[in-house]
Amino acid sequence: MGRLRPWVACFVLAAHAAGAAPAFAAPSDIANAEGLFQRAKALMAKKKYAEACPMLEESYRLDRAMGTLLNLALCHEGLGRTASAWGEFKAVEQQALAASPPREDRAKLARTHAARLEPKLSRVKVTVDAPVTGLVLKVDGEEKGEPLWRSGITVDPGRRAIEVTAPGKKPYSTSVTVGDAATETVTIPALEDVPVEAPPPPPPAVATLDQVEEAAAKRARRTTGFIVGGLGVVTAGVGAAFGVLAIGADSDAKKCSPCAAGSPAADESNRATDRALLFANISNVAIPVGGVLLVAGALLVLTSGGSADPAPAAKKAAPRLAFGAGPGSVSLGGSW
Repeated sequence: MGRLRPWVACFVLAAHAAGAAPAFAAPSDIANAEGLFQRAKALMAKKKYAEACPMLEESYRLDRAMGTLLNLALCHEGLGRTASAWGEFKAVEQQALAASPPREDRAKLARTHAARLEPKLSRVKVTVDAPVTGLVLKVDGEEKGEPLWRSGITVDPGRRAIEVTAPGKKPYSTSVTVGDAATETVTIPALEDVPVEAPPPPPPAVATLDQVEEAAAKRARRTTGFIVGGLGVVTAGVGAAFGVLAIGADSDAKKCSPCAAGSPAADESNRATDRALLFANISNVAIPVGGVLLVAGALLVLTSGGSADPAPAAKKAAPRLAFGAGPGSVSLGGSW
């Protein structure tokens, strides 16, 4: 007998390689397998193939006897599963010829049935519009190699499910109904890319204890600078106000010049002169002190390294200062 064509051998091996059993089945498995086999034979005699085939499949799984496989092929043939039956007949033929001594009777029977089924085989050809690396194609859940796609994948007649997957692509699935001795072509469209999810945002930075202490020190220095600078502005403003009052008091003192000594006008002029001297002294002290405080506050703010507060500057209230002066009175007000 000539060697099987490569695609035929692949089909036969795929049909019988899964769940390979040991060389010798356990006695309990043999007993169960024999019971299933006898029940299935009785059902096949009544042409109840749909009930008999699952029993034969389980029987063969428990005990891989050549006779069970031959009857499973006959059952699948009666059920119309031509591809399954054809592959099983081919496997029986090989086993029969390899037996010692060879079972020519079974080999001939299997060969005859396989030859009768071969013209009835159904196939599915697959074309891929946009081949990609790692593409996997399955027919009814079984992976099929690329060499079979164009030559035709032998399948049982009926509705066949086709699934396609590839790395980085969305899965694609479809189905095709294949008749007896028919060949259907299925075209796989270009697979869609799997959406790439944006990476999650990095976790917020956690400040160390040293950073927290440094930020607190900067805030304290800056706050102190604003307070000292504000006091400087207020002090300088007070000095300026008293300066204005001193000028006004001096003007009042000069209104009575010369005045008779001891007269009420002279007394008022003397009091105005005293006020002018007092106001001038206060102004001469307050203005320089205010200037020093203002400079000191500015230096504290400038050397604090900037604001550690992330709030926008526009949301912070700007420091304000207001003062007024009138005859014999000074008023101050402000916010910061």
